[in-house]
Amino acid sequence: MEYNSGSGGARGILAHLWASPWTVWIGFRYLRSKKNSRFLSFITFISMFGVMIGVTALIVVLSVMDGFESELKKRLMSSDLHILITPKAEVASFDRGYVNTQEFDASGVGERLRTDPRVESVWPIVSTEVILKSGRKITGSVLKGVTAERLERLKKQVSEMAESKMLVKQEKGETIRLPGVFVGQEMAYEMGLIPGDFVTLISPTETEGPFSTVPRLKRFVVEGIYRSGMPEQELHTVFAQDHAVRGFLRRASVVSQWEVTLKEFDEAVPVASTIRSSLPNFRVEDWVQMNAHLFAALTLERLAMFVILAFIVVVASFNIITTLTLMVLEKKKDIAVLKTMGAENAQVAAIFLSEGLLIGGVGVAGGVVFGLLICLALKRWEFIQLPDVYIDRTLPVNFRPEYYAVIALSALVIIVVACLYPSRRAAKLTPLDGIRFG
Repeated sequence: MEYNSGSGGARGILAHLWASPWTVWIGFRYLRSKKNSRFLSFITFISMFGVMIGVTALIVVLSVMDGFESELKKRLMSSDLHILITPKAEVASFDRGYVNTQEFDASGVGERLRTDPRVESVWPIVSTEVILKSGRKITGSVLKGVTAERLERLKKQVSEMAESKMLVKQEKGETIRLPGVFVGQEMAYEMGLIPGDFVTLISPTETEGPFSTVPRLKRFVVEGIYRSGMPEQELHTVFAQDHAVRGFLRRASVVSQWEVTLKEFDEAVPVASTIRSSLPNFRVEDWVQMNAHLFAALTLERLAMFVILAFIVVVASFNIITTLTLMVLEKKKDIAVLKTMGAENAQVAAIFLSEGLLIGGVGVAGGVVFGLLICLALKRWEFIQLPDVYIDRTLPVNFRPEYYAVIALSALVIIVVACLYPSRRAAKLTPLDGIRFG
């Protein structure tokens, strides 16, 4: 239903709140006059405190969730995988996802990528799924064969390294140097591995035996334990030199994917689009696409938390409705006098709306300040410790001014909507009601 300014409608109330400053002054005077009423003062305090708690919770939770997303992006930025190029099924030979190295470079795309000023490096990868066995423990993993240069970059993330003498073993009086493999810290913890331990990799690719096909096996030695900061990669990805993996698979000069590292992490989307148009027979994914499900889940979770925590402000606004309703009953005589002096319905309603906005505004301001202080304390002292399953050991906090503005504005909108009912109720009172029941 639409109301005009004379009937105390929503538009008229807000218009007179701006056009008639005296309504705000009277609302403030009414708020101060409640010092004589302990009950009203208590409800007013509870209303302010409830709004403050709701705004504080919204700011802290959304800042922490945004901090987790920022930390995740930093982990992805520090990795060497910004763009992934894999052959499509119709291109891959043996229906296993492998192509000859010349397939990629024949069109000159590989060379153009390496000369692109935005591209830092292009790494050919030989990748396969394997079962890693150590003693009685087994786990599924992805084995990536990388070049010596890529392996040197990985060694910068190694927390524990095996000595050279640990990479050899004695068999029948002969010294055999085993190929090394680098496992993630999470896998090492789960499997009980340390540098120098021997592991067996079992490939699902079968080979012909004397009587039937048998799984392909090869012994490796744990050369190092790396820490990338991404538990999922540390738990399921192991690295070795490409020639060792090709020998394990018995396929020479094959590549299963290319990992592209960029100089600027944020340029992955336009660079991937350029590569995609040049390689129609290959699937090109940037880090946004590879982690789309994760970022979509974070966005949905952030929205859900915003809606849930906003109900704290909604509940607090009920107290403001109660405060204003009681104030209307208390000020019936004053309303009658104002209307007798010519005050319009919308002007009377604006008085009580301004009072509600003062109550809610103090709560919103207090919540913003208190939320900022909590976020600063979390970032400065890091007094909350998280379990090892998280990518961070403390709560990460990210400060975004737009969050503060949106939360404050949303809280004020909820408060305005809540205050409209008692304000319009006050506007409907007639001078005769004030004399009769005042």
